[in-house]
Amino acid sequence: MPTLVSPPDFTLFNWTEKTTPVELRAVLRKRNRWVVSGPRSLPVWYAVVLGNLSQRFVDAPADTIEVVRSTLAAGLDKVAFDRLKQITAVSAEDLSRVVQIPLRTLARRQKFKPDESERILRVACAFQRTLEVLDDLSQARRWFSTPKRALGEKTPLEFCDTGPGADEVMHLLGRMEHGVFS
Repeated sequence: MPTLVSPPDFTLFNWTEKTTPVELRAVLRKRNRWVVSGPRSLPVWYAVVLGNLSQRFVDAPADTIEVVRSTLAAGLDKVAFDRLKQITAVSAEDLSRVVQIPLRTLARRQKFKPDESERILRVACAFQRTLEVLDDLSQARRWFSTPKRALGEKTPLEFCDTGPGADEVMHLLGRMEHGVFS
């Protein structure tokens, strides 16, 4: 089971249809803010997750995922790993194991390779969805790091070590959101 650490608390900011890009930029610049919800376009949703990781507004058109693809191809900065570690409240060891980046590499690396960036984004997306479904940071952290029977007594975090595992976490969250017992 992942080790929970006590990070500085984050404030969740609910993005509505009325939220302007200027407001989003201001929220993302603040150190302990995390944007949840927002428009349901998949490219925009990914852009919000990337914005949360980088603390920068990512302006993605609602009809194309190219901005997200190019961001991953360029590689995420080290701050993305640090922010993900803080928001999930798991140890660097546990998170590095799931994203398959050795701790020694994390100590040296300032920018991640595309495949490493994609694995960080995969975990961030699963946690983002957890926040949206549970609507509470402490509950989301606890849920994400507690073994689940539906996941073979593994934690959702551990299951995110592969694409199909992360997909299963997303499916489990979808069932929870719609009241389907799992």
